Amino acid sequence: MIKRFLLLTLLVALTACSSEKDNSEPPAELVDFEPGIQVNKLWDRSIGSGVQQQYLKLYPLLLDDRIIVADREGDITAIDIETGKKIWTTELDLILSAGVGGNAHHFYVVTWDGELIAINAEGKIDWRSKLASEVLVPPEWVDDRVIVRSVDGQIVAYSSSTGKQDWSYKREVPALSLRGNSRPIISFGRIYSGLDNGRLVVLDASDGRTLLDVAVAVPTGRSELERIVDIDGDAVLDNGVLYMASYQGRVVAVDIRRGQLVWTRKLSTSTGVDVSAGTMFVTDDRDQVWALDRNNGATLWMQDKLTARQLTRPVVVGDMVVTGDFEGYLHFMSQFDGHFMARIEMDDSGILVPPLVRDNKIYVISRDGRLAAYQLNKLSN
Repeated sequence: MIKRFLLLTLLVALTACSSEKDNSEPPAELVDFEPGIQVNKLWDRSIGSGVQQQYLKLYPLLLDDRIIVADREGDITAIDIETGKKIWTTELDLILSAGVGGNAHHFYVVTWDGELIAINAEGKIDWRSKLASEVLVPPEWVDDRVIVRSVDGQIVAYSSSTGKQDWSYKREVPALSLRGNSRPIISFGRIYSGLDNGRLVVLDASDGRTLLDVAVAVPTGRSELERIVDIDGDAVLDNGVLYMASYQGRVVAVDIRRGQLVWTRKLSTSTGVDVSAGTMFVTDDRDQVWALDRNNGATLWMQDKLTARQLTRPVVVGDMVVTGDFEGYLHFMSQFDGHFMARIEMDDSGILVPPLVRDNKIYVISRDGRLAAYQLNKLSN
């Protein structure tokens, strides 16, 4: 079955529309504020052609001493995270459809024509395996298996040493859904994956058995568009609770030990969530940033000064959250009340992939293929 994506449907609808009026919400103008933190650039470098005009989230893989990045044209590069210097580059001369997954010893990428490719720590190709369908999220690694989530509703495990298929899970996808998939979470031998039909499935990584199947969102409405409840954003598993959100659906907290919903909150997003000690952060489909109480989903604050700026998923860094936008700005907000703490412009081509955070440092990749590292510092008096 050929999956009919929402993006294509909307393009057809816009083309057929006879009205010349643009009803889309204009991006919010950036407001002035007094900075509360200093963001210093440590280094930046070009890592290839990026994704250009394609809407592709080519996630990098952040390791202890290096970051592995990929561009759309198949250049895989290892960068030293302290200096920004290139360690090696492998040129596949193939168009990629997803970012980099794996561990310190092997990296995995997926091509547009349906190949899963394993690359070792020196940048050499170990094996290739043919896939059955298109893949838009990085492969994940667990034990001796590579887990691939494809757009046709399949989750497939391949041997990490040979590339041979081990097991597969299949769920029918709705006739209409968003273009993209959420990244599976791997934890203690289990795979947690949000599906296009608004459900969360938990699989045993050893054999693909279904351990849990929970409705995160339930389709409502008469038309196919109204009934889309796709889970495309990244989820977070923390202390036995999975925090997840869907488009045109709701935000939920799921107790994975009992397989029960702890709380639900109606809110639509396609970018996903992040959490800190007592708070969950989410950007809704109008690009409003919300802070919700992790215990019950109640609103703590909402920042509405970034509407229609095509924000990434908010990411926790220190006592702030950071998000990137379509013009290449990084916006830093206080975790406590949402006020702006800092803003920097990284690259005017825009930011699609959420920033990666480690030890108060931030690693950001732009659409045009620039990778930059930043350090947060308190303002001197």
